[in-house]
Amino acid sequence: MAVRYHKAIPLGQRTHMELLPDITDKFTPDILLAMAEVQQARSDFQLEKFVVNQHDTEEMRYQQTVIELQQLYYTIKTVSLEMKKSEIEINKLRATGDEVDEIDAQIKELGLEQTRLVGIGAFRELDTLMSIYNSFEHKYTRAEIEAAQPDYWNKRLSRQATLEAIGGTQAQAAHLDSLRQIGALEMAPEGGIRAVSQEMQQITGQTQKELS
Repeated sequence: MAVRYHKAIPLGQRTHMELLPDITDKFTPDILLAMAEVQQARSDFQLEKFVVNQHDTEEMRYQQTVIELQQLYYTIKTVSLEMKKSEIEINKLRATGDEVDEIDAQIKELGLEQTRLVGIGAFRELDTLMSIYNSFEHKYTRAEIEAAQPDYWNKRLSRQATLEAIGGTQAQAAHLDSLRQIGALEMAPEGGIRAVSQEMQQITGQTQKELS
């Protein structure tokens, strides 16, 4: 249901209550719970298929997982400190008893509410990435990752060249690569790509034949 605004009133005649309607009552507890329930910027599927498994070798998939964990670690720690700082600032604003300071305190509280919602999604991503990290039977060293670089770049550049040759454009090649990442297509050992999922087999009219 659309929010209905008050009939236009000359700016000089408006009170602070007439600027925007109060929407608090419209957000029932079930809506607030739904807002918390859907939080997660990147789904588990995206993290596994498009973030970690974008790479062609285990060493690089491991490195990507660790880098993602590193970024989340510092983001969560930093945001946590910022939230503590905001709480202190809110208490100081309220202590003045000033009307404007009270509004500033309420604005900061809204910011904290929004940050807590985003934090729910961040912790969900963290749990998923920790699960992926723990799935690696071997934890690679920097030396092992470096030693595997020639194999990684050979596989990556060969895959990109194959997909661009088949797709005709970089955009089409990127789309084919996305289908590969979710398991709908696979690189054929003899060259080219093959349809794997039933949907792609129906689209291409092929089963395990090479796409060309």
